Amino acid sequence: MKVFVTYGTYDYLYKVKEENSNEQMYLLSNDEGAALYHETSSESVFKSGKEYEIMDQKGEVSKPTFVVLNHIPVEESERPTFEERFKNRAGKVENEPGCEGIRILRPIHNDPYIVATFWSNEDAFKKWQSSEAYNVAHKNRNTDKGLPKTVFRGKPYVKTYHVDDTSV
Repeated sequence: MKVFVTYGTYDYLYKVKEENSNEQMYLLSNDEGAALYHETSSESVFKSGKEYEIMDQKGEVSKPTFVVLNHIPVEESERPTFEERFKNRAGKVENEPGCEGIRILRPIHNDPYIVATFWSNEDAFKKWQSSEAYNVAHKNRNTDKGLPKTVFRGKPYVKTYHVDDTSV
């Protein structure tokens, strides 16, 4: 299964989604702009964008209203180290109330990995961030047991989005 993500104006991406209404797509927006997230086993319908393989997934995403994309830039030579760590992750988030699913996305090109989580609402995500399960899942961050800084080729960053209700 592949994931394609493209960015642009809300109006343009809305039109792309409408023209491909038979595809599983989520129209995402925030104060900075819009993105279109497309899961498929076929080729992209986008003219441009980012391409990923689903490295790991949990949950059946059906009607999310809030999506978190955690972008993690990884050195090419360190991809096996990073992937091994994520294959053995704590697996806490997908059991949290309001979490519909998680996708660990491996970039096809030299883009950041993405950890995508899908939520029933923004409040559920905020509760996860302040939960004991969150602390357990991230307990090794910035410690000797965590990933070494040499794995990263830049600083990870998070983008949060609301899902257009016509997307579900």
